[in-house]
This record gives sequence, C-alpha cells and structure tokens, in this order.
Amino acid sequence: MLAPLLALSASVIWGVADFQAAVRARNVGPLVVAAVAQITGTALLILPLLFFDDPFPGWQIWIPGVIAGVAGSAGHVVFYAALSRGPIGVIAPILAMSSAGPVLFAVLVSGERPALLQVVGLVLAVVGVVLVSRQASVGDTKHGKYGAIPLALLAIAIGTVMYIALDAASQESGLWGVTAQRSVSLPILLIALMVVTVRGATRPSLSTFRAIAPIGIMDTGALLLFAYATSVGDLSLAVVLASLYPVVTVILARVRLSEHLSRVQRVGAVVAFAGVAAIVAG
Repeated sequence: MLAPLLALSASVIWGVADFQAAVRARNVGPLVVAAVAQITGTALLILPLLFFDDPFPGWQIWIPGVIAGVAGSAGHVVFYAALSRGPIGVIAPILAMSSAGPVLFAVLVSGERPALLQVVGLVLAVVGVVLVSRQASVGDTKHGKYGAIPLALLAIAIGTVMYIALDAASQESGLWGVTAQRSVSLPILLIALMVVTVRGATRPSLSTFRAIAPIGIMDTGALLLFAYATSVGDLSLAVVLASLYPVVTVILARVRLSEHLSRVQRVGAVVAFAGVAAIVAG
C-alpha cells in the first residue's frame, strides 16, 4: 500500500509543477526553466543526504545514473517545450504515455506479474489518458496548435529511458539513485544554458530564478517519492500511478487558463481515476 500512495503523491506534485513550468516556459523558454529548476531541485537533495542515515550503495549506481541523467536533462527540455507550444490540456496527457515503455519492460523483461485487477486498472488508466488527450475544437488543428505533438512523442521516448534507468539506479536507495541522476543532468543543463547565453540569449534574472525555483523543489520532491516507490514496490504500478499527473495539470489549465475541457476529456479523467482505484485495490 505504501508504494501506490508514494507514486500517487508524486503524481499530484508533478501535475502542479508541470503546469507552472509550462506557463513559465512560454515566457522564458524551456531550457531556462529546466536549468533553474534543476539547480533548486538538486539543492533539495542535500538535506536528506545530510540528515538521513542512507549509506552510499556503491559506485555501480552511476552506470544507470548517468543514463538517467542524460535522458533526464534532454527530456526535461523537450517536455517543457512541448507543454509550452501547445494546449496544456492536450499535450500533458499525451506525455503521460511514457508509462507504456517502462511497464512493458517491467512485465516482459523483469518478470513482474501484476494481478488481474491491476492489469484492468492499467488499461483503464491508459485509456483515460488517451481520452483526456482528445480535443473537441477543430479550430485548434487548423491553427497549427498540434505542432507540439511530435515534441511530446519525443519526450515520451526519452522519458521511457529515464524511468527504466532511474529504477535501476534506485534499487538499493531511491535517494542515491536520484542524486546520481541529478549529478549528471544538472551540469549538462547548466552548460547548455551558458552556451545559449553566450550566443545572445537573455541571462535569467533574479526574479525569474525566484519564480522557477519552486518548480524545481516540487519536481525533485516528486522524483524522490517516485524513486522510493519503485524501490519498495513494482516498477510497473509505480510508473502508471505517477504518470497520472496530467489529470492535475489539465484541471489547473482549465481553472487557471480557462482552457476548454471537452466532455470526452472529462470522461477520460474519470476513467483514469477508476484505473487508479483498480490498481491500488489490486
């Protein structure tokens, strides 16, 4: 029961963080949001490392940690770019399909066998995300607002790699697994930010840093919850539950930005939550 609760908590936090990131990325760009969020998020890792007795599991975690870090740095930029260039209510649920790859990997390769009810819940969750991703307004297509979908599909592929690698790095310690990932992704993003700044991009101001900082704290907090969930439970269930964050993002987009949420999308949200209930009950 602990693992599903941790994964669901990560989902809610991620949903809020992604909405804020999408709004900020429209003003300052996805790279700035990803880099600044990584700075504050990585700083958050220092506290548990200092105050919790979590012995270093060994340098072997850096092999998958490096893979997760490279994928995480690229994935965050592509992820935020997709969210900032299309309707949040459409793009966010599509991004959640990154759960398909890790779940398939866990079931077919790692030997995990979810219960029948959990399989039903998994199907409902995926169907719900697909329904939420549908848009009733044809006018959006005519105006080219779906140009972000290829970016979302790319983010799905990169996110799949990151999920699998982070799970491998977090087997003995979720905290150290995330630390390994961030120790690689943060330098990559900072170097990329310095390069674009040298080439003429505007340097992030202090007010921009303050506005984006909470996003990094939320993102890292959710990542820690997810990593711990995978270490105490099945990867397949943790990934599916954590990937329901777009429901939160879509609701915020509707409330804060007045984005249209069609009847099909509302039905999709209900189906997704039904899937969560089935997974937890199983």
